[in-house]
Amino acid sequence: MPDEISYNIEELVKFIGKDREAVVAFYGGEPLLKANLVKELIDVLPAKKFVLQTNGFFIEKLSSYIHKLDSILLSIDGRQQTTDFYRCPSCYNKVMNALQFLKKNGYRGEIIARMAASIKTDIYEDVMHLLHHFPYVHWQLDVIWSNLWHLEEFKEWAEESYKPGIKKLVKIWIEKLKENKILGIIPFLGIASRILHGGNGLPCGAGKNAIAITTDGKILACPIAPDFQWNVLGNFDEWKKIDIGKPCKSCSIYDICGGRCLFAYKEKLWGNDGFNEICKITKFTINEIEKYKDTLMEWKEELRYPPYNNTTEIIP
Repeated sequence: MPDEISYNIEELVKFIGKDREAVVAFYGGEPLLKANLVKELIDVLPAKKFVLQTNGFFIEKLSSYIHKLDSILLSIDGRQQTTDFYRCPSCYNKVMNALQFLKKNGYRGEIIARMAASIKTDIYEDVMHLLHHFPYVHWQLDVIWSNLWHLEEFKEWAEESYKPGIKKLVKIWIEKLKENKILGIIPFLGIASRILHGGNGLPCGAGKNAIAITTDGKILACPIAPDFQWNVLGNFDEWKKIDIGKPCKSCSIYDICGGRCLFAYKEKLWGNDGFNEICKITKFTINEIEKYKDTLMEWKEELRYPPYNNTTEIIP
């Protein structure tokens, strides 16, 4: 994609204006490398909600504009040693400084710790650590395209680390519910919401009710796959929709999972075996939460998440 926007901003204004419920998310790369442009777009785009995904390094460049954002997702992968291993030395401290900046300046929107979970992740320890600092934690699994591990290593990690960690997290999440406290573990909130209220396809909405707009005005189903032709839906004048198909739509948990990830479904970079292994841990997570459906029913109205598309994909 070009470094600079190559279309007329008025085209974008008109396009966004067609949706009275529009949610605009700034996504990268790192959006705040162009903080002034983000501020300019917030000023002119007729959106109902604004969302920012950022590494937090340059959050102070937004100044008072933070209060015009409804959700801010900060990229942080857990404890300091986990985050700095994946990203760079001192990254953890940078993100924590960004969090303090938001709190110090009275930011009242949603603050979400946005994790990538991979080979060095202890999902229980890393999530619980972040919950001491953040009101909400979400994670995505570093699978399919990862250069940190291969399928066999992932399968071993899933059995020995991830699944036991999920069981512990679900247990403490349910215990807190019984104590009248809802922990902000977003995958659990979203899955519980779909168990109680149903779902409608991909939780992220990619290609159906959520799209990505590139700097040259292309409309993509998903922002992470700009080089794939299936992902290019059109432009401001005309665009098509895309959806998940079989085997996902015939799966027993489709109403909850929704197909998990459009890119993973389309590309299967770890082959069918890898695709099935990821399905297994998705089913495992959903089943662990469904065990407590009676408890969830007591919180039916409170467990509606997300309230709008805040770019959390729900299913890790």
